[in-house]
Amino acid sequence: MNKKVMNRWIIVVGAILIQLCLGAIYAWSVFTPPLSAPLPDDTFENDMGIIWEGDLVVGEDTDLLFSFTEDGNQTMWETITLDLTLMDDENKAIKSDKMIPVVGYVYSEGEPIAQGPYTGIYSEGAYVFEDDDGNLVKVKKGGNWHFTFTAVDEENLTYEYEVMFSPGTGDFGFSKAQTQMIFALGLFTFGVFTIIGGKLTAKFGPRKIAILGGVVLGAGYMIGGSVGTSFVGLLLALGLLGGAGIGLAYVVPIGVAVKWFPDKKGMISGLAVAGFGFGALLWMKLLTGFKFGSIVDLTPGWGGLFDSYSVSQMFFIYGIAFLVAIIAGGMLMINPPEGWKPKGWNPPEQSDKKATGSIDFTPAQMRKTAQYKMLFVMFVFGAGAGLMTIGVIKLFGTEALVDSGKSAAEAGIIAGTAMAFFFSLANGIGRIAWGAISDKIGRRMSFVAMFGLQGVMMLIFYFLAGNEYMLYAGAAIVGFNFGGNFSLFPAATADFFGNKMVGQNYGFVFFAYGIGGIPYPILGGMMGDNEAWIWAFIPAGVLLLACAGIAFMLKPPEAPEQVE
Repeated sequence: MNKKVMNRWIIVVGAILIQLCLGAIYAWSVFTPPLSAPLPDDTFENDMGIIWEGDLVVGEDTDLLFSFTEDGNQTMWETITLDLTLMDDENKAIKSDKMIPVVGYVYSEGEPIAQGPYTGIYSEGAYVFEDDDGNLVKVKKGGNWHFTFTAVDEENLTYEYEVMFSPGTGDFGFSKAQTQMIFALGLFTFGVFTIIGGKLTAKFGPRKIAILGGVVLGAGYMIGGSVGTSFVGLLLALGLLGGAGIGLAYVVPIGVAVKWFPDKKGMISGLAVAGFGFGALLWMKLLTGFKFGSIVDLTPGWGGLFDSYSVSQMFFIYGIAFLVAIIAGGMLMINPPEGWKPKGWNPPEQSDKKATGSIDFTPAQMRKTAQYKMLFVMFVFGAGAGLMTIGVIKLFGTEALVDSGKSAAEAGIIAGTAMAFFFSLANGIGRIAWGAISDKIGRRMSFVAMFGLQGVMMLIFYFLAGNEYMLYAGAAIVGFNFGGNFSLFPAATADFFGNKMVGQNYGFVFFAYGIGGIPYPILGGMMGDNEAWIWAFIPAGVLLLACAGIAFMLKPPEAPEQVE
């Protein structure tokens, strides 16, 4: 190999290093449980002579010991049961809210959210309460829980004791929708700044803009680690600044790599962004430990950096890591010399049936074409469905597994593994695989296959999540197809609108990702808050199948002078 060929592979190393850090945005799901955990509230009313020991924690089996006193003397009962009712701040029962899928209007006509009855078992001076299956008390939602004890004495007289207790585990107290707003703003800003990054790269060169992106991203996370529990602070630091930094740096390795590899655009686009998917795996598992499901534990006895550091501290530490790594990768971002091409390769001719990237469009010319509009719409729905899954898979998966009988701790590990390992690993692999596949069968049929499969998976994903292994399989397939977006769309942009212009043009295509990143994750969070998860997945599936139909109609655009 000559020196220039060696240099082009060094570019790939720098690209992957940059993308590993940019993939931090997909690690967001591991932060959502601590951010959305209910605020601690130790206030309760207790003037009924009830004494208890233990800590009531949302989602965990709780061994609470209750004893009852009257005039300082302990009282024993022939039978005693416990019923729980969730109350609002005015001590009114909260009902099971429902949602009309099409209209989206929420109404409260269901039964109060209640649990029990639990049967009291007396042992060594106190009662512990279990359900009919022997499970201990476990509250599934944060809030004010109204405990009603119904006791019967030896003379068959009935007594009622009531107490309010508000369990909590978190410091932030964000709603699920709020956690997804931060994610959504980051995605939107990411999309906007890919356009800005493309323009700045053309003016100042790829190295400077990649480094600038690293500085902005690192600063955003370090500021996020410094604003405490402020929702607005995190929204601006992680969503606005973090998303801007990712957008500035993102287009650089893609544009540079395609120029060095015009002969392997699909594969190299996948390699250039593969680190983005693998990065989520790295950053998530560093936080929670490299335990994968109920079988594999590569770090026994270590629960990840969350064991030693708070959420805010990890934002700050990650900010420093992103800054250093992206600057290192950015130093390798250099365009090939003017007129350079791989040894033994000559640009193929473009035809009405096959786009090859030999005809260059300016961004303004590209935006006038039907092909750009078709790609944009496809990317909105393709990216949006995957981003929604990323944002909610830990929350949704955990709830589904708990409902199927898993403990909260076990369900959290399984759902985290589905995202951090199966989704993230498949996401990285899908970027490379779909790029290579498209080099063989063409971009159009690759789009059709990818969107068709992803649409089907979205329609059935809701029904898979309660089973550990089906959740893994579903997450892997969704991640694999989601990753394909990030190799197929830049490769198609280069094919349709020119290899040399891909750095500037792809930002306008990629802006669709930012658009899709607004409604989809927020929709997922809203459906989660209203216990209507299925209506997050079904619309996504239908729209993806429509995208497969749009892709089938794709054909090369006319030369730019004919569309002006």
